[in-house]
Amino acid sequence: MTREDFLFILAFLLMVEGYLAETVFPAVLGMLIILYIYGVRSVVELSIEGEVILREAKLEEGKWQIAELRVRNLGGDAVMKPLVKHEDFEVEGIEPFFLPSGEERLIEYRFRPLRKGKFAIGPVEIIAEDPRGLYVERFFIGSEVEVNVYPSVESIKDAARVEHNLRLAEVYRKGQLFGAEGLDIKDLREYQHGDDFKRIDWKASVRLGELIVREFIKEENADVYIFLDNTREMRKGLKMAKIDYAAVLALQVASNLVKRYRVGLVVYDDVSADIVSAGKGPAQLEAIRRRLGLKGEKGAMSLRFEAGFSIGEKAQEFLRKVLLLRKGRQGALGIFEALSLLKNPSFMILITDLSNPTQTYRAVARALRSHRVLILSPNPVLFYSGDLDETTLRRLYRAYGEREELLRKFNALAPTIDLGPSDYIRELARVV
Repeated sequence: MTREDFLFILAFLLMVEGYLAETVFPAVLGMLIILYIYGVRSVVELSIEGEVILREAKLEEGKWQIAELRVRNLGGDAVMKPLVKHEDFEVEGIEPFFLPSGEERLIEYRFRPLRKGKFAIGPVEIIAEDPRGLYVERFFIGSEVEVNVYPSVESIKDAARVEHNLRLAEVYRKGQLFGAEGLDIKDLREYQHGDDFKRIDWKASVRLGELIVREFIKEENADVYIFLDNTREMRKGLKMAKIDYAAVLALQVASNLVKRYRVGLVVYDDVSADIVSAGKGPAQLEAIRRRLGLKGEKGAMSLRFEAGFSIGEKAQEFLRKVLLLRKGRQGALGIFEALSLLKNPSFMILITDLSNPTQTYRAVARALRSHRVLILSPNPVLFYSGDLDETTLRRLYRAYGEREELLRKFNALAPTIDLGPSDYIRELARVV
C-alpha cells in the first residue's frame, strides 16, 4: 500500500465518522486531505532517463568488475532507489540517493559473476519516489545486454586438479596406482615408438630440435599406511555402521598390498590415534586384523556435509586455554595426531566418510606436504538404513547434492572415491 492509498483511506474513514457522528469537523479534515493529495499530484512529475556503462567487455568468473549507472532527472525532485539484482551476480555499492530536478548523477558500483557462461544483464530498474513519499514510479535504465563470463584462472586450476585426481582415482580402480610413476622428473630422453604423447617435454623438444620425453621417479619404495576414521559419526548406524564396512575394506586392502609393500595401519578417533607400524607378510596382516576389532554404535547417522571452514588453529588453542575446553569438543582433532605418527614420506589411504569436512580437509592439505594421499569415502546417503517416507527422500536427495559438492572440493585436493555398501574389495582386489 502506497502512502497515497493510505491517505485516501484515512480521508474516507474521517468522512464516514463525520456522517455517523453528525459532526462536521472529521468530514472537513477528510476533504482537506483529499485536496492536499490532488494538489501534490498536480505539481509532481517523475521522469528519469540514463544509461548503464560496463567498463570491462570481458567478464571473469568470481572477479569483481566496475560498472557505472548514469541517471538524469527530467522531472521534479525525487528519491532514487536503484535495483541491480541478478541471481548469477553479486552486487555491491548501490544505495538510494536524492536527485534534485534537472540534475544528473553518476553511480559507480561493483558486481561479480558467480559462474561462467552467457548471461543477459539489464536493464536496471529504478524506483523514483517524490520527497513526500506519496508517488512512486518505476523506470528501466539501459537495455538488455548479453555478456560472456569466462572461467577464472583459479577455477581452471581447480577444474584441472579435479580432473587430474579423478583420473588418478580411475587409475586406482584399474590397479596401476601403487608403484606408479610419481610427479618428480627423473630424466629426459629421446622419444621412442610407443611412448605416451603426454610425456613429451615440448620446451626441451623445441630447444633440441627433436622429440624429448620425460621419465618420472617410481614410488615403489614408499610405505603404505591405511588411515581409518573411527570417529563417532563413523560408528553410527541403525543396521550397519560405516565403521564395520570400513574395517573390512581396510583389511582387504591390506591383504592385497602386504605381499608387495610395507603396509601399516593408523586408527584415529575424535581425540587420539594409534598406529601399527608398516611391515610385510602374514604376521603383519594378523597384527592389522587384531587392531581392526572396532565396534559400531546404535544411532542415526548425520546427513549433513557442510564444507565450510571453522576457526583456525590459533583461535582454537586460545579457546582451549581460556575456556578450558577438551580436545574432544573441538571436532575430529585425532586425525592431526594420527599424521604426527608418520615419520617418513608414505602413501596414505584415508578411509573416512568426510563427516567432519573442515578438519579433514585441513589434515589432508597438511599431509600432502610430505605424503601421497588417496581417499576412500563411504557415502552416508548410500548407507542410510532407516524408513523411507516422502520427507526422508527429500532429505536424502538434498544430502546427496551436498555430498557431490563436497567430493568436488576434496577431489581438487586429492583423489577421492565415493563408495557404497557393495563396493568391497572384490573390484579393488583386481585393482591393487
